[in-house]
Amino acid sequence: MAQIHQTAIIGNDVELADSVYVGPYCIIDDHVKIGENSRLIAQCHVYSNTTIGAGNTIFPFATLGNVPNDYSYDPSKGESFTRIGDNNIIREGASIHRGAHPGTETVVGNSCFIMGNAHIAHNCVIGDHVILAMCALLAGYVQIGDRAFISGNSGIHQFVRVGRYAMLSGGSVISMDLPPFMIGDGRNGGVRSFNKVALSRAGYSAEDIRTVHKMYDIAFRRGLNMKNALAEIEATLPQIPEVKEFVEFVRSSKRGVLSGGSTRRA
Repeated sequence: MAQIHQTAIIGNDVELADSVYVGPYCIIDDHVKIGENSRLIAQCHVYSNTTIGAGNTIFPFATLGNVPNDYSYDPSKGESFTRIGDNNIIREGASIHRGAHPGTETVVGNSCFIMGNAHIAHNCVIGDHVILAMCALLAGYVQIGDRAFISGNSGIHQFVRVGRYAMLSGGSVISMDLPPFMIGDGRNGGVRSFNKVALSRAGYSAEDIRTVHKMYDIAFRRGLNMKNALAEIEATLPQIPEVKEFVEFVRSSKRGVLSGGSTRRA
């Protein structure tokens, strides 16, 4: 049976796995499900229609599944949801909002580290092993790829995508897509480098890292427009999965991608 502190408040139709711990002054609203070995340390609030997987640790004053900051949200039209995966760390004061429209959801993957006062708005989709540092702010419908790193005090505009293994530097604000494997910096300041450290730590071969380096150079250092840069990338580089992923990401962009300096449309 779940271990529930006597000061916690538990709603109706709540499913807690036997190994769940609910600490002092936590509030769990109706229609919540929490998986094995998840811990709510103290004074956190899980709102209705939230599913939390196994092995999560949720720190004080975190709020999960609250209503979105969206004028169009109308709970009378139907339920929306929040879905959080396994083995996530959600630190003090972090907030994750439910979907803004009936039947929609906000999704956080597995093994993410969401630091203090970070915010994930309605309908965001966060991949696996993502890090959101202190006070990182994601507006609605943002998509973050696996193993991306969003640094502290940064902001991402609604509908923007951040690719896999990408990194956004501290204090940056972007309203255009940041492609996979790249490092963005500034207020739409552009792509400044590629994420060599993350690729090395992930076990990529030296040859593949050199290919990603060349791809970065072609796309962001030679002054080419992106259409011509993609053509050169496809014509001259080994078509490893990472190259194909980068090209597909840029071509599918609806907001345009950050450039090597000023903004540039895909």
